[in-house]
Amino acid sequence: MKKFIYLIILLFISIHSNAQSSKILFEKGNQAYSNKQYEKALNNYLQINNKKDISADLYYNIGNTYFRLNDYANAILYYERGILLKPNDDNLNTNLKVAKARLKSDVYIMPNFFLVNWWNKISNLFIPSIWTIVSIILLLTSSIIFIYYYFSFNNKKIFFYSFILFSILFAISCFAGFTRQNQIQSKDYAIVFSETTMGKDSPDENSTDKIKIVKGQKIQIVDKSSNWIKIKTEDGKEAWIENKNIVII
Repeated sequence: MKKFIYLIILLFISIHSNAQSSKILFEKGNQAYSNKQYEKALNNYLQINNKKDISADLYYNIGNTYFRLNDYANAILYYERGILLKPNDDNLNTNLKVAKARLKSDVYIMPNFFLVNWWNKISNLFIPSIWTIVSIILLLTSSIIFIYYYFSFNNKKIFFYSFILFSILFAISCFAGFTRQNQIQSKDYAIVFSETTMGKDSPDENSTDKIKIVKGQKIQIVDKSSNWIKIKTEDGKEAWIENKNIVII
């Protein structure tokens, strides 16, 4: 029992120490950034990132630092990673647009179907853990209403329709939570990091060039074959490229 208590204490100390260390590194990074020492700031931020102590604010600062160093591909990568955690953040979305405007080629972004945008806005309201809490509350509420409906003699119609409503809301919250979790854990999107990549019409170096992809461009991975991946660009074009040319968001 004593060993177990000691382990818990050591774990708590380790977590606290790690949090303090990350906080100090973050403050040092911010100070260096304010002094326009961008390489030093980036080194501090990346140390936090390497410890997996990640946050949208950290990714935002890393993106800003890369932007100041004129590394727009890495700036876009970290803005995109920040948006995965905090999709409605105005600063992240604005800076991402600015960074994309610095690329060597304009890329038309095909808009999503309005129902997809509508669903994304709903799922992006909360992080997965909050959606879990919302789902539990809605499930308990619908269960209580059903009990009232089952045993009551008056207002059964009101209880019945209330039960249906909260059951629907429960289902929506569950799917929204799953959607949000899948967005965060998805490995289907990446940033291209080679200066100029020619998308091929098949997974073969000698196949015909199909599209030109610039450094910093966001792509979706739709298929894989050995060292090649089939990608879809934001304007809906598809081609094959070597997977060594990308970094997963």
